[in-house]
Amino acid sequence: MPSNILLVEDEPLSRRNIVTFLQRAGHQVTEAETAEDAIELIKTHDFTTVISDLRLAGEMNGLDVLKRQNESYPGKRLILITGFGSDEVQSAAKELGAIYLEKPLSMRGLLPYL
Repeated sequence: MPSNILLVEDEPLSRRNIVTFLQRAGHQVTEAETAEDAIELIKTHDFTTVISDLRLAGEMNGLDVLKRQNESYPGKRLILITGFGSDEVQSAAKELGAIYLEKPLSMRGLLPYL
């Protein structure tokens, strides 16, 4: 079933590749470059899934985005992607109920979580 996805990724090429793949798979995708932009979108949209990179430009990170989504709309799908993983980050994602995926991201591997 298609999802209404918020994708938070500050690297333009990665963001474009993920958006294109998800749209071709039939999902509706809204993009944000920073955590701050994503949080503004969360205030006014009820996304079924939020996918966020961990490291983002600005003061906040992907965990901040997922926390805000969880506070605003509990029970939605949360996915944290990162190229800078650690046990601590993985544990923090798990505490939020988020799926933790390391980069390089397998697009086909992402689909089962949507």
